[in-house]
Amino acid sequence: MGRGNSRNNIRRRHAIAGIESMARLWSYPESEEIAHNAGTTLIAIARRNRVRIPRGMRSRICRTCKKPLNSTNSKTRIKKKSVRVSCLDCGRVHRYYGGV
Repeated sequence: MGRGNSRNNIRRRHAIAGIESMARLWSYPESEEIAHNAGTTLIAIARRNRVRIPRGMRSRICRTCKKPLNSTNSKTRIKKKSVRVSCLDCGRVHRYYGGV
């Protein structure tokens, strides 16, 4: 039983390293295409290896178009104890409750 557990730990560490490297590409992209591809790959690595994306990064990525939500392509509104972030590229609205 111990052998399988160590393999899972190694796989998890490699997945986390891959997510961190994709996050660096995603956070400071040279172009929008690189940011989109890095976001798609980041989510795919996390799903395939069942590893969570860090919370700060998870709330800044659009789940539909996989682009970073920043001040140039998103709109943030605070209403009734919830934060609503609208992606201006695809139109998806992300709602975060209890963070106000």
